[in-house]
Amino acid sequence: MASAMSAEDVKMTLGEHFEQLRKCLIRAILGVGIGIIICFVFRVYLLEVMLWPLSIATGGSPPNLYYFSPAEAFATLIRLCLIVGVILAGPYALWELWRFVAVGLYPHERRAVRKYLLPSIILFALGVAFFFVIVAPIILRFFILFAQSNFPHPPNWAVDWLGKHGVVVDAARNTTAGYLKPRLRISDYIWFISTLSLAFGLAFQTPLVVLFLARSGIVPVGRMKQFRRHILIIIMIISAMITPPDWLSMVAMSIPMYMLYEVGLFIASRKPTSDETILQE
Repeated sequence: MASAMSAEDVKMTLGEHFEQLRKCLIRAILGVGIGIIICFVFRVYLLEVMLWPLSIATGGSPPNLYYFSPAEAFATLIRLCLIVGVILAGPYALWELWRFVAVGLYPHERRAVRKYLLPSIILFALGVAFFFVIVAPIILRFFILFAQSNFPHPPNWAVDWLGKHGVVVDAARNTTAGYLKPRLRISDYIWFISTLSLAFGLAFQTPLVVLFLARSGIVPVGRMKQFRRHILIIIMIISAMITPPDWLSMVAMSIPMYMLYEVGLFIASRKPTSDETILQE
């Protein structure tokens, strides 16, 4: 068929390759730019989504968020639109780059690589959704309740002692002195949520990484099964590196990441298809 051209059928000069790469990069950058503009247009809804885990964690009564410099709120919003815009336009940008790379591949190689693209996008979306729906509310609620329960207001020992000696002291104004309340900074909160969202999206790529390593012959499935304990340690180290410096975030990422590793081993243990066997050649 004319549409299924092999690598030998495509003859291009070096200048033509660079011209095609330039066009693909321009279209990819334009796509990312459009994604950023769309995020800015719908910035109110985007911020509502970002604040949703905090609302769930506090039972529908989220604390106020603060900014400490005149441009902080604006800069935080622009940074958020950049991150989300790149993520939303990422599939289109990858498709443009794929169009350039696919010219130099054989049809069966293109089919083999294409099988990883759609699952990768789906797994990334599942990772972000898993963080927003389950992990983020749990982590935020834990930190807020931990601060409130472990840092009580100072005891009124002096008031109690004076009361025993007949001195009446109005201590109503001191009932909440020293009691920790969340005073969250908008830039810190947005950075915390967006960073972990991206981290969980990448962590959910674990089954595809395992499958690729097994199908390409780089690391046999038997070897990956044999070194499960070592892989668990590596996963915990990776989780500690890409999550904020707290043990709860690391554990929240390590557990699903290792479970996805086992899922990848199960899939890789199955007999490869005809297209997947070319990765080993």
